[in-house]
Amino acid sequence: MKIFVGIILLLNVWLWADTEIPYSAETISQFKGLRNSLLESLRNKKSDEVVSTIHYIKEMAPDEFAIDNLEMLQIYLLIERYDLAVDLWLGEYEKCGENVQYSFATDSLLKYLDANMNLEDSSVVKEVLEKSALSVVDKEQKSLYEILLKMRNFFEIRNKFNVMHIKAYDRPTGTYVDKLANRYEGVSLSDPVSGKLLLENRVRGWSHYYADETPECVAKLIASLKEFEQWFPHSKYLPWIKNEQKRFEELLEKYWKLRNYYKEKLYTGGIGVEGWYSNGNWEIGIPIQFWRFLIVPTVDLDDGNWIFIFGFDLFEMKHLKIVPFAGLWDPYVAGMQTEFRLWLEKYPDSKFGGAAYLSLKVRYMMKYGELENDGKKGLAHLFYAGIGFHFW
Repeated sequence: MKIFVGIILLLNVWLWADTEIPYSAETISQFKGLRNSLLESLRNKKSDEVVSTIHYIKEMAPDEFAIDNLEMLQIYLLIERYDLAVDLWLGEYEKCGENVQYSFATDSLLKYLDANMNLEDSSVVKEVLEKSALSVVDKEQKSLYEILLKMRNFFEIRNKFNVMHIKAYDRPTGTYVDKLANRYEGVSLSDPVSGKLLLENRVRGWSHYYADETPECVAKLIASLKEFEQWFPHSKYLPWIKNEQKRFEELLEKYWKLRNYYKEKLYTGGIGVEGWYSNGNWEIGIPIQFWRFLIVPTVDLDDGNWIFIFGFDLFEMKHLKIVPFAGLWDPYVAGMQTEFRLWLEKYPDSKFGGAAYLSLKVRYMMKYGELENDGKKGLAHLFYAGIGFHFW
């Protein structure tokens, strides 16, 4: 019977989302009273009363209207019922990126929870997960908390207030203030009943770049997920474990590919600017490379003469590049240059895929042409030191 009632209520939530609340005013008034009782029990540290009140609320409203899963998670963590919190935490991460329901209330209970267990704060998340992993006795749950601890930086839990507000610049004060988002304008936060259901993306997932995790950390997480599967082959959490293992393996593959993006850039080309110095003379070149072939228009800043140098990318690796070249015009040139990459961008541009690097260069060049003031043709051997900034 309870299952049937639950299904009906959930259908009501779906049908009435963003239109009106699927509970009567009398029922909502009961929810308010129960939430107030819950707050008092929390403040008085009466854990058993807290748990029983939550169970009673969920019997009345199996959905997340009266009390949402985030609030329940915060409450169980506050009373240190980590055995009840673990399923809720996994559930939040499992629904990452989905629009889920927040409770109807913006009341003293919500403010108390956000003040005392703000899971939007990464330092709070780290601290409570470490404490949970140390406190639980059950080996399976301990292993789960250790996994959650390792993957915490890939998720961000968003509380109700920040979901409903945006940062807006306030001209009179010259500061950024919290402003109610346009879609919630007209909704009074002083009235706990907004007049419509609040469905938002409660958990965001971060890529490895924003999570600021190394490939080694991701590899350790994958190892922990595999160990869990070996230690608890009949666990009810196994589908979630396998799904996360697959997801993070794909993430790690992309991560390594991104970290080693230069491998796909080798011998491919690009454009840059380089400066050369030799015997008190400066030259500026614009290297343009197509696959292995380079053309470098180069101007001598001393006499303004141009040389068009044509090179071939003979050998290239992450920090080293060797290019033999020859030049046409007057004078004729030929030689070899070696490039040492001192700095490369950590990641390529996410939109265009390009990346920049800075290099130190040395060059041997043989020149033949009118090199002397008397206009006679001659041969000169020159050594250059240079620096270049490139995009590839």
